Amino acid sequence: MLRILLIEDSDSDAYIIQKAIHDHVKDAVCSRVANAKAGEEYLQKRRADIILLDLGLPDSSNPADTYTRICRHAGKIPIVISTNIHDHALAMTLVHEGAEDYLNKDLIVDKPEHVRDAITFAIERHALLQKAMSEKEEAVKESEQKDTVLNCFMGGYSVSNRKK
Repeated sequence: MLRILLIEDSDSDAYIIQKAIHDHVKDAVCSRVANAKAGEEYLQKRRADIILLDLGLPDSSNPADTYTRICRHAGKIPIVISTNIHDHALAMTLVHEGAEDYLNKDLIVDKPEHVRDAITFAIERHALLQKAMSEKEEAVKESEQKDTVLNCFMGGYSVSNRKK
């Protein structure tokens, strides 16, 4: 079961998004909170597989603040921005900061399957990124182990220099 956290203050937008999830995302349960503080509290107590985040929340000072606050509590959970803000530069900035996707809510009314696509692709991209990061960490550890062995053979460690 896919657990989706929707952080959305507008009841009408939440209804449209939740309906799109219900109609187009199989085996999913969507929990909704209406502000950033409730989102932070939810993430401290419960698990989510993906977050759909509205940037215009009443308890945030600006869209970047909203994203930063939720990011601090999300850990490795992928975040899809879902907003009516038409700001391409902001979208690019947030994607560079780690958001998996930027979904314009106006598109959901006409094509609700966009929600499914955003969720599916975000989860897939996130899984690939996590795998690549894990493989990189493993390669670094392996390289460090090889360096240690080479240092032993190259004089970095000598049995005769041990204290008795």
